[in-house]
Amino acid sequence: MRGEFALKDLGDLHYFLGIEVKKVPEGLLLSQGRYAIDILIRSGMDKAKPVDTPLSVSEKLGVTDGTKLETEDATRYRSLVGALQYLTLTRPDISFSVNKVCQFLHSPTTAH
Repeated sequence: MRGEFALKDLGDLHYFLGIEVKKVPEGLLLSQGRYAIDILIRSGMDKAKPVDTPLSVSEKLGVTDGTKLETEDATRYRSLVGALQYLTLTRPDISFSVNKVCQFLHSPTTAH
């Protein structure tokens, strides 16, 4: 490929598209820890306490619950939910909760 294209060797891969890559004897270890911390900071939840279950499975959220978000807040909601969707690549344990908030992307409210 070097004969056809101008290539530059940047060394070993460490961080790409929000995914940290570490070499281990068994292969590669992929992690989104730094990406998850960035999401917490962006949402203002970096000082929040962790929980084992991010959302109760019996929680019932409705389309009309709460007050409809203003345009700017709705855009921020969609941005954070999209970031959480990407985080589920390496964190399948949050998939249920992320799926639940994805159901309200079209018209998010304060309850969501």
